[in-house]
Amino acid sequence: MSVTTGMQTVSAEQVKARQEAAAKQADHDHHVPTAGAMSGHVLANLQVLARKLEQFRLTLNGASSESDRQLLTELLGQARQHFAVLASDLAAQDEDFPTTTAEFDEYTMLKEDPALRFWTNDMKLDAVVNDLDTCQLFVSRAIPLANKENKLVLAADMLQLQRWHEQSILRLQTRLGRAVTAGRELLDEDEDD
Repeated sequence: MSVTTGMQTVSAEQVKARQEAAAKQADHDHHVPTAGAMSGHVLANLQVLARKLEQFRLTLNGASSESDRQLLTELLGQARQHFAVLASDLAAQDEDFPTTTAEFDEYTMLKEDPALRFWTNDMKLDAVVNDLDTCQLFVSRAIPLANKENKLVLAADMLQLQRWHEQSILRLQTRLGRAVTAGRELLDEDEDD
């Protein structure tokens, strides 16, 4: 079987060989981290974060629901925009990156659970704060790798994401009525070490 796209024909064997080569390279890149591999984790985290923001946005209840929904809707739109920019830049850099639900689930560090929809609004917003901290772990690792590999576009994308994470956390923490560092599990773990 072969697939024709435009003027090009690709055999099933060629597709399989390319997929196997990409999987082998991805496995190597995850053991010897590269900017592209770390960016793939960032992309997967953004995809799962967007799913969670959508779940939370749709399941808010109580007095603060309307303003919380507006906040989560803004964050969802921004997450999707960052995802689109990063995916386009990875493609332009000829980097392999996750594109399927299975790959996103494999490369993300965020946890999903249908029970989260029953949490209070504050619990949901707190979960977003901690998810943004988790996302930030990979962004902070990708920046020096991108700089070292002279992948300045990826470094710029990561700096934009870092700014967005920090500003989003500030907005969420302000809404929750607490200091910017309060209740952040990853920050608490760092202090314990």
